[in-house]
Amino acid sequence: MVFIVPNSFASDYDRTYSSNVQFGQDNHKLYISVAPSLYNYYHGKTHSVRYDDDYSKFVTPDAVRSIAENIRNITRDKLRSDEEFANAVLMLVHQLPYVIGDMKYPIETLVDNSGKCDTLSLLAASIMKAGGLDVVLLYYKELHHMNVGVYLPDEPYRTVWWVTPTYYECNGKKYWMAECTPATNWKVGDRPDLLAGAKPLIISLENCETSSPACVSSSLDIPLIPSSISINLSSEDLNVGGGERALTISGSISPDYPGESVVMYVSQGGVPYNVSRTETDYLGNYSFTWNYTSAGTYYIRTSWSGASNYAGADSETLTVFVGFYERLVQFEGPGYNYILDFNPIAAAYTIRDAQGVREFLDIHLPGAGISFAGEFIILRSEQTITAPTGTQRIRLPDNLTMNDQFGFILRNDGGDNYSANVRGLDDYDISQITLDGDGTLTNASAVIRENTWYKVVAQMSEDEVTAELSDVNGTILENTASRDDAMSINEFGILMTNNTDKVIVFKNLKVKTLNHTVQPLKVKENSVDEYELLSPYIDLTILLGAALAAVIYVKKRKKLQRPALKETAPVTKVLNIALASRSALALY
Repeated sequence: MVFIVPNSFASDYDRTYSSNVQFGQDNHKLYISVAPSLYNYYHGKTHSVRYDDDYSKFVTPDAVRSIAENIRNITRDKLRSDEEFANAVLMLVHQLPYVIGDMKYPIETLVDNSGKCDTLSLLAASIMKAGGLDVVLLYYKELHHMNVGVYLPDEPYRTVWWVTPTYYECNGKKYWMAECTPATNWKVGDRPDLLAGAKPLIISLENCETSSPACVSSSLDIPLIPSSISINLSSEDLNVGGGERALTISGSISPDYPGESVVMYVSQGGVPYNVSRTETDYLGNYSFTWNYTSAGTYYIRTSWSGASNYAGADSETLTVFVGFYERLVQFEGPGYNYILDFNPIAAAYTIRDAQGVREFLDIHLPGAGISFAGEFIILRSEQTITAPTGTQRIRLPDNLTMNDQFGFILRNDGGDNYSANVRGLDDYDISQITLDGDGTLTNASAVIRENTWYKVVAQMSEDEVTAELSDVNGTILENTASRDDAMSINEFGILMTNNTDKVIVFKNLKVKTLNHTVQPLKVKENSVDEYELLSPYIDLTILLGAALAAVIYVKKRKKLQRPALKETAPVTKVLNIALASRSALALY
């Protein structure tokens, strides 16, 4: 399994848009910030469209409600507030470049800052619906085009007085066309010439998303202030029953507002996400109880959508490696393993799954070396499980053993290729790794304690091999020193005991390559750079020369008393030759 290391604190995606209402007399700036976790949530959802009505599922009004609220604040008191609001939304959407691409949710369109007709229409429909408008999608299937239909109580203003605004009727209502592509500053009722005579399929939004896990943060005319959210975890001896175990995920937001919604995203193997919500207490603290039943690697992150003029924020991403209950596996005699509650056919597969994730970080990078850094904590479940009465015991092959180590390992894969690996190790794995006492692999089991955070930093190159394990105070507990014969070391790292009923959690994981030394520029590249620096002077010289040649030529022609009209053609020809010479020099 390949694990892409996230940033500890990923920056929000920030956008700024202009908006004006009442024929441009009321100008505003809208600041928008999208937390990466919200983008990842929608990016991980299915994007398939099997039926025409599926487009409505991409309309997400709850995710963009703060944008709608801010735009409503500047249109609410206008004479035609709904029409002004719809046109202000169109103005925002028109500022996104038109780019052909894949299907997107509105949050993805905002972050990518681009979209095509359908994704721009989905964004506009989401904001309009969040602002209280009755909207539909207008799908011109034969033309492969989409825009929005907006219900208004009155006919909209005419952009051009002699052109009647365009609408389509559905269920006795007139839905006025709202074109979302940025080719022209379309208003509600305007119709592109391409759509003359077209009959769209009207898609209602009854099946649109009713609730989003979080919301973008936005502010009108005032830039958003950064905020933050912390995350911690601990294990508790909770008798939750049903074979579940529990971790407590907690933290706080800053500023410490009470009653704020905090979201926890949990994914296993990437996506999809499980989402939970809670609220902060009067000190801005939050807490979740996360119950889990299966072994594997989980990614946990919490998020706050922000409030007032504060942008939302994401916590660090915790990587949680969950082993299986040791008590579920019964050992009876050498070479015999037994597991409870499974039939013989599924038993072998189940015991493999029960071993947990064997490899939950495996990154390969080219370069002059590799560095690895991260913090981790080991938690242990103390809950016992009583086997049901009459459970049959099943014999399994004796080669299915449980992981008993995990390690941070760096490896030279040959040449300028390196890899960073964090994984569970059984007896066979350990036997394949050279533990020859030369300090390349260190067993740190004796210095590791449960429920305590540690930091590991390691680096490997042809010139240097170092690894260091320290506690939160910076005290070095184990280390592998730099060696003069680093080129002879192909693999090194730090190992620790890993009982199967433990939980190992990582944060701030960072893996990066040590780049090659930059090669000097080639002579030909230097000559091009020199030309770019001197090009203004070369251009001036060429033009002066051309002008001088033209003057001389004209004087000679005058001496021959030729008509003035015919003199201009040779002058133009000389200038063209001069410009052609400049182009030839540029190509060189």
